[in-house]
This record gives sequence, structure tokens and C-alpha cells, in this order.
Amino acid sequence: MIKRISLFVCGLFIMSVGVAFSITSTLGTTPISSISYSLTLITNINIGITTFIFNATLILIQFPILRKKFHKKRLLQLVNCILFGYFTDLALYLVSFIPFNGTIMMCVAFLLTSIFLIALGIFIYMPANIAPLPGEGCVESIVIVTGWRFSTVKMAFDASMVIISLIMCGLWYKNTFAAVNLGTVISAFMVGFSLRQINNLYSCITGHEITIVNK
Repeated sequence: MIKRISLFVCGLFIMSVGVAFSITSTLGTTPISSISYSLTLITNINIGITTFIFNATLILIQFPILRKKFHKKRLLQLVNCILFGYFTDLALYLVSFIPFNGTIMMCVAFLLTSIFLIALGIFIYMPANIAPLPGEGCVESIVIVTGWRFSTVKMAFDASMVIISLIMCGLWYKNTFAAVNLGTVISAFMVGFSLRQINNLYSCITGHEITIVNK
């Protein structure tokens, strides 16, 4: 159990560092954080609070998706909301010490680092089977019901977050692209793809399969 908790916390922190890199890159925040950031821009409410509100909403969405398959254990995702918010603040502080000159190459480097770290974080914390972040929890719920591939549903889910963020900022904020940018769109498709490659590489090296989806 201690090992599982350690992997869970480690994966969650790695993922939050990935989010911090995406914000610092100035190319657009990550898809899963884009709606929370849009809410912050529109309402001027602290991003920690908007992140919690958004993630709590995602937990509620899982009820009609899973129905009888929704286990009480999934309510632990509320704890994840708090942890992830704290880790993101900490990660932003730590990443601020990394030299960033704003050049195109540096922006792209930060974006690619973000994509890899988010995929790696998911790969580490999801199999621990404690409780996923609500975003991954929604993806996992759809996979459980449909049997579709996790990475494929992840890409579609992230793309939907980007579209919703664009609509929100377009309707209620002065800049449609304030929360999302080219990097957000790239992340929407590349995180799922990167997760698949990490999983394949792990299987090739160790000969073992990692189960991302926990029923």
C-alpha cells in the first residue's frame, strides 16, 4: 500500500510539473487545465478554486456514465483535487527558477517537456489504483463503459476541453485565445499519443503490461 501511495503522489507531482511547464511555455495551458484557467480569466477567482470547482464537476459527470459501476472509492478524487492544486502551485514556483528567454525554441522545448511529463505522470499514478484525477477519471469511466482504448479516449476528451475553453473565452472574455493556444491543441492530441508510446516502451523493455484503466 505504501508503494502504491508513493507512486500515486509521485505521478501526480510529475503531472503538475508538466502543467507548470505548459503555462510557462506561453503557448497555451494544458487541455485539462484550460477550462479552469478560462474560469479564472472570466471571473478573476483564484485558479486553485476554479480547478477544484471544475474537477468536482467532472466527478459528478462520472455518475451518469458509470451508473452502478461507480464505486464509492472514486470519491477520493476530491482529495486529488486539493493535492493537484497544491502541487501545481509548487511546480510553478520550482519551474520559475529554470531560465526562460521566450524564444520560439525555448517555448517549444517547454511545451514538449510538458507533454512528456503529463503523459509520464498519468502512466505512473493511474496504475496505483488509488483514485485518478477527475479528468482521467472521466476518461477511465468512458473506457470502462465502451471498451475503447484509454489513449484514444484521452485524446478526444482533451480536444473537447480545448473547444469548450475557446467557446467560454469567446463568449465571456475579451480574447478567445486567452486560455488556449497552439500548444494546447498540440497537447490535446500528443499527451494520449505519448502515453501510448511510454506504455509500449515499458512493455518492450520489461515484458510486462501496465494496466492504466482500473475498474
